[in-house]
This record gives sequence, C-alpha cells and structure tokens, in this order.
Amino acid sequence: MSKKDNVDMTFWEHLTELFKQLRKVFVVFIVSTIAVMVVPINLDFTNLNLSNPFYQTITSYVIQHFQERFLPQGITLIPLNFFAPLEVYFFISLVMGAAIGLPVAAYELYNFLQPALRKNEKRFALQFIASFVALFSFGLSLGYMYVVPLTFRTMTLFSQLQNLEPIYNFSEFFSMVGTIMLGCGLIFTFPTYVYLLVKANILKTEQLTKNRKYMYGILLIIIAALDPDPTLITEGVTFIPIVILMELTILISKRIEKKRKTTD
Repeated sequence: MSKKDNVDMTFWEHLTELFKQLRKVFVVFIVSTIAVMVVPINLDFTNLNLSNPFYQTITSYVIQHFQERFLPQGITLIPLNFFAPLEVYFFISLVMGAAIGLPVAAYELYNFLQPALRKNEKRFALQFIASFVALFSFGLSLGYMYVVPLTFRTMTLFSQLQNLEPIYNFSEFFSMVGTIMLGCGLIFTFPTYVYLLVKANILKTEQLTKNRKYMYGILLIIIAALDPDPTLITEGVTFIPIVILMELTILISKRIEKKRKTTD
C-alpha cells in the first residue's frame, strides 16, 4: 500500500486493515501455543519411567527445566488440586506462544503504520521497536539467570531458619517464576517510554534530572513489589542496571533536545 493510498483510506478501511494485521498475529500466537504443547522433542522408548517420559513436548521440557534450575535441593512441589498440573501446562504454553508471537506483532504493527510515516519517522519506529525488544529480552534474561534463582534460595533459607518443611505449591511456584521474569522484562523497557516522551517533546530532561530521586524511588518500590525477596539483594541486582540504563537514556535525550534547539 502506498502512502497516498493510505491517506485516502477512510476510518473504517484503516480499522479493517488493522484487524487484518491483528488476525495474522493471533494466528501465529495460536499456532505457536499449540506447537509448544504438542510437538515432541524427545521420543525415547528404551527407558520408560516418570523421569524419562517417552513423549516430551517443549512445554513439559520447560516445566522440568525450571524446576531443576530454580529449586534448591530438598524442595518438594505438590499440586494442591487435580487441575494444577494442567493449569501450569496451559499457562507455560500460552506464555511461550505469546513470546514467539511478540516479534511478529511488532513487525505487523510497524507494517500497518509505516505507509503513513516519513523517512525519519520510519527509522525512529524501527529503533524504538528494536530497543524495546532488546531491553525486554535483557530484563527477561536477568530474571532467568539471577533474580529468580536468588529469590528462591533466599526464601528457602528463611524457611530453614524457621525449621519449616520444604514443601510448596506447584502452581504458586510457576506463578512466581512467571511474575518475576515478566516483571523484570517490562521494568527494563521503561527507558524506551522516557525516550519516546522526550522525542515527542512531552517530557523534558530537566524534569527527569530534577526529580531523579522520586523516579528511582518509584522504580525501586515497583521492583520490590514484583520480587518477594525481603533482603533487597535481588532488588539491587535489578535496580543498579536500570539506573545505568536510565542515566544513558537521559544523556541521549539531552542530545535530542540540543539538536532540536539548533534546528528551531
């Protein structure tokens, strides 16, 4: 579709075009979710037992891997109801389906908007999408490698100090893993919103530097709410990188403002 055709389209034609793009995203999400639920990655019939299922899907592998990676030794997970394993299986499948569909959603959104964008706006849109995906992936990786394992080790230590039996809810374990990892991913996309607001001349870097302590205080509260670790160790692991990224964002934003003043 050319830029001229896009301009001549009515509101309902624009809406129809948007729904077409969203339908593609929905189809990718459904296909991806079903694939991770049913596609086997292991067909070993030679040694059948509970720890070596002959039919292991991508979802069941991830569930098993998360338990092996995040749970300290001696911890036992139990399902508190008959549907708990099925609920976790569907939850993990949906999350992975959404993760696979995220790049497609970003591409389709850009594809919908790009006919109406100027050359410099197209470049900015691509930079924004790339930055968002990169920062989200970085936050997700940080949560996977450090925040989630440290959280469970710390919480287990508190249980041991109180001489409690190390038995936990199977569903709650995966709910915590998903919440912490997703929260880490979303927290690290915060600099992209700040950059976007400065670029749109809605927010000034002077306001950011003047209200640094409030901004970082709110971020720290959000991080603490997402992570139940009371020792502030995992909060520090998340908070220090986000502060560095925010300071870099402010520096880049100042260059944008300076450039804008020279062109005015």
